[in-house]
Amino acid sequence: MNTAKTALLTHQMALEVTGQNIANVNNPNYSRQELLLESSFPIQPSGAPGLIGTGVRATTIIRRFDQFLESQRTLNKSNTQYWDSRQDFLSRLEVVYNESRENGLNRLFDDFYLSFQDLAFNPNGLTERTNVEAQGRNVSIMFNKLSKDITNLRIDLNTKIASSVDEVNRITDEISKLNEKIHEVEIDNVTANDFRDKRESLIRDLSAFAEVSVVEDSSKQVMVSLKNGRTLVIGQTAFKLSTKVRSDDAPAVDIMWADASGATTSITSEIENGSLGSWIEMRDTEFLGYKDKLDILAGTFIRDVNNLHSAGYGLNGGTGQDFFTANTIKTTNGKDNTGTGAISSGSIVDPENVSLHKYEITVTASGSTFDVKDLTTGTTTTGVSYTNATNIPYFQSLGINVQISAGAAVGDKFTAQAGADAALNIKVDSAISSDLNKIAAGLTTDNGDGDNALKLSQLQNDLKMNKTSPSDASGTATFSEYYNSLVGQVGVAGKAAISMFNQQEMINFELDNRREQVSGVSLDEEMVNLIRFQYAYQASAKMIGIIDEMLQTLIGLGR
Repeated sequence: MNTAKTALLTHQMALEVTGQNIANVNNPNYSRQELLLESSFPIQPSGAPGLIGTGVRATTIIRRFDQFLESQRTLNKSNTQYWDSRQDFLSRLEVVYNESRENGLNRLFDDFYLSFQDLAFNPNGLTERTNVEAQGRNVSIMFNKLSKDITNLRIDLNTKIASSVDEVNRITDEISKLNEKIHEVEIDNVTANDFRDKRESLIRDLSAFAEVSVVEDSSKQVMVSLKNGRTLVIGQTAFKLSTKVRSDDAPAVDIMWADASGATTSITSEIENGSLGSWIEMRDTEFLGYKDKLDILAGTFIRDVNNLHSAGYGLNGGTGQDFFTANTIKTTNGKDNTGTGAISSGSIVDPENVSLHKYEITVTASGSTFDVKDLTTGTTTTGVSYTNATNIPYFQSLGINVQISAGAAVGDKFTAQAGADAALNIKVDSAISSDLNKIAAGLTTDNGDGDNALKLSQLQNDLKMNKTSPSDASGTATFSEYYNSLVGQVGVAGKAAISMFNQQEMINFELDNRREQVSGVSLDEEMVNLIRFQYAYQASAKMIGIIDEMLQTLIGLGR
């Protein structure tokens, strides 16, 4: 009777496990469960020739799960989201640089040069002068738009970075709570299968934001950390993330990590892969690089047009007039500087030959030397001498006056760039717009001289870009060729991102298939189990009925 009873209860439990599997057949995060059975401890009754079994018992409910496969899926999730986020924003950047439309920057360049060519044939013509001013304004507006569009994309990237922090905190908090539940359940050697499935799902969700490593300790709790080792969850403690606006690049934010004491550290540079890694990389490196290249193009265009125009004469006999508003310099103090020294706002002292590259200064000896990295070319000059609060000779040779005040500490960083935000700020000089006679069409004051306008129109074919030094006679590309190269870089990067995303999706599909083979629920298999356990249950019940009949017969004999 006891053997039949244990068989009845055990197969009832097996039916419940089978029902749980069937109920979760469409749950992508569910791992198939299986009830393990074994014989109960046998006994040897008096007079029996050997041991007699006492039935069956359930030992544990196991979870069909491959940890190595799950680790691969988690890593691939991070890689897939990295390329997905990347191709999304690069496709939006391609729209910004869309040259298929009639009013693209290349077309506007051509119209600008053509307007000066028309002016060269008729230097006194009001219509031609009006067209020159209008085409200069059109080029300026397009530069302004491109700069604003790139800035808006960086703002969107920053918004996504900031908003993701709350979601990461929610996930890590849930993982820490599941650690507690799993520890409490499994301390008595009971496997918390459903809780483990939920925890694995959350870890994959977390890996979508950044690449993480996971280690399970002896207490069945996991430690989750970033790739470089920064802990996000340890046991039942989740380390919160927050954001802090950068002092040198507002409204861009850094991601801050708080330790157990509440002290915060920036971990922005430590985040790799996943959506966050992709967004941070594009915001701080690529999109900033595209904007800097656009500013260099606009700044060089301003410089070289102004150089030629200011050398000519207007109908009013005046000379020295810029066509576009002049370039300005922008300097910044590093957000992580520890010293009290600051870089001056600076000034451009040689607008005709000023370097428009972006430079990063790193102090190596306070008040004595620093290293300069040309962020445009990637080259570094070491051991540059300087004296506190005096114009630095190195930058004077580049057409810039800039100073660093006393108090700069070793390791402090500063940046300087003439022509920063040139694409955003370019516009036709107000003196030209208000008096078209100031457009310098001639190289002399002679009536009908259009030689300077002709020289300005010939800028179309001059190799003004990619000069090694601003004083070089020529570079390697025209303005249009440089811009086309920039457009091409965006297109190539976008196609590469799409290709890599598709490749990761194929890997993801293969890993999901392998996971289904190990952990997925097969309805055919579960239906077979359902019938098998049902018959076993019915047979156990039948056995109890037979034993009851035998007892009734035995009692009847006693009467």
